Amino acid sequence: MKKWLKYIILFIFALVYINIIPFDLDEIWNYGFAHSIYQGFIPYKDFNMVVTPFFPFLFSLPFHLFGSNMIIMNIEQSLLICGTYYLLEKLLKDKANIILIFLFINFDLLYASYNYFIFFLLLLLLFLEQENKNDYFVGLIIGLAILTKQSIGLCFALPSLYYLFKKDKKKVVKRIMGISIPLIIFEVYLIVSNSYVQFFDLCILGMFDFGRKNYVGNLFVLLLVVLSIFFVLSLIKKNCHDIKNYYILSFLSIVIPMFDSFHIKFFLLACLILFVDKIKIEKLNLKLIAYTSIFGIILLTFFKEVERDFIYPNPISHFEYRYISKKHIQETQQVSAVLKKYKKQKCFYLFEQSYYYKIINDEKIGYFDLINTGNWGYHGSVKLKNALEENKDAIFVINRNSYIENKQPDKVALKFVLKHGAKINEVQGFEFYKIKN
Repeated sequence: MKKWLKYIILFIFALVYINIIPFDLDEIWNYGFAHSIYQGFIPYKDFNMVVTPFFPFLFSLPFHLFGSNMIIMNIEQSLLICGTYYLLEKLLKDKANIILIFLFINFDLLYASYNYFIFFLLLLLLFLEQENKNDYFVGLIIGLAILTKQSIGLCFALPSLYYLFKKDKKKVVKRIMGISIPLIIFEVYLIVSNSYVQFFDLCILGMFDFGRKNYVGNLFVLLLVVLSIFFVLSLIKKNCHDIKNYYILSFLSIVIPMFDSFHIKFFLLACLILFVDKIKIEKLNLKLIAYTSIFGIILLTFFKEVERDFIYPNPISHFEYRYISKKHIQETQQVSAVLKKYKKQKCFYLFEQSYYYKIINDEKIGYFDLINTGNWGYHGSVKLKNALEENKDAIFVINRNSYIENKQPDKVALKFVLKHGAKINEVQGFEFYKIKN
């Protein structure tokens, strides 16, 4: 029991923490993907994604037993955080607690998302390489990484080419065979579901639009990237035989194409693993320091974010056990009440929170609910404009805050509605438009 006590405590800490930290759009979008798959809708065909779908498929499985609810997804994520800590201990021993503190300080990394899951798969690969595990299994994990986020997963395959230089072609062949298993299954799924064309458009061709239009980096972020690369390259120069360094370098692909602070933190976290592994720390109870720090972080977050007379569980469907402020609950209810007035009509939600309002009102999620630039495939802005033109008989709902600088929704939608529409209603900043005759 003592052996598992630290994981039980960490699970409780993680579950409480990720249910009280500020709401995040990525959190809702990732839940929306899993929620839609659970309902039987087909990725790429029925709703749009720009990444391969293993993460939402995996996290949707418990919904079949317990129903779709954010708390179920957060329980899964808390278990994944415990798995992360287990792998970190295998890699760094007691120094794993330093990484754990860094994770909890940067709460935006802890949401259930394909980005966190790909980081977990990176740790799993580092562990498998360290323990010289079965090459077929290593290949299988790389294959699952490709099916989690295709750009990063493909980069994870590159370090295995190292064995070609060591003239150990058998290892490479075994890994390729391991990679092939999930990829073949996925290809069969795309063919059977008749979603192959949409997948290719969104996840392959669409990346050109996504990369060109979503760069939000700045000089400071670029400087951190360059310094981190030099750090990893210096380790490779000192020990070119440690394949773990190559995996960390390949993980640089997570910052491409956005080069924003969120994605760079994942890469820095991976670099921190290499740095911590090299330093010596003696006569410190890192586990006690980590768990005390995490408890303190949770308390500070609770007193900062949670109202004294908060409602728990709240009345918001599918999010009952996620902390939501009274103000947000009231806004949600007011907006939902007006949205329901137009439920029998064709109504498109052209704002960032579309997934949230579709889920809580048990409505089907579709392409118009995620109009982020680059999320409509190749020449997505043109496709979006044409789709809007073809649905002039619909009611369009916008929130202008979704279209301010550094926000992802394609401004083509806002321009179309404001140019051709007449406002017929408004609530809490959400504006309802009908296209003029």
